[in-house]
Amino acid sequence: MARGRPWTDEENQLIAKLYSGGASVEEIAGKLPQGRTVGAVTKQVTRLNLQRGSIVQTMRKSIVRTIEAADVMSREEALKALAAVVKRLMEGGEIDVVELAYLRTINAVIRNYFAVFDSFEKYAELEARMKRMESIVEQIRGKG
Repeated sequence: MARGRPWTDEENQLIAKLYSGGASVEEIAGKLPQGRTVGAVTKQVTRLNLQRGSIVQTMRKSIVRTIEAADVMSREEALKALAAVVKRLMEGGEIDVVELAYLRTINAVIRNYFAVFDSFEKYAELEARMKRMESIVEQIRGKG
């Protein structure tokens, strides 16, 4: 049973990054905000099933191309992905570390960036309207 305060997503991401980069649990404990003990960090590394040089390198390698508008997941798609995993876990299923990192990213986006999603969706809609208008203008110019 956990006795301390819950781990935040930011702490878990920092632990994953530092541990995968070769930092010791002592170094990690010293870099975490509000000081976590070495024992707590060791247990969290185990809970997160981290391995040296794995998750961060995999994540870095996977984020190398430009993200296009068509690649951006809608809010509904993100919520459906999270709901599907929650359902699978409630039915006794499991997920791996990479899938967990992916889901944490989706969760952070949903939680922290709804305003950005709204702006992006409005921008994408505006851009589509402008393209339609350009097409109409070209058609009018062609007829005139």
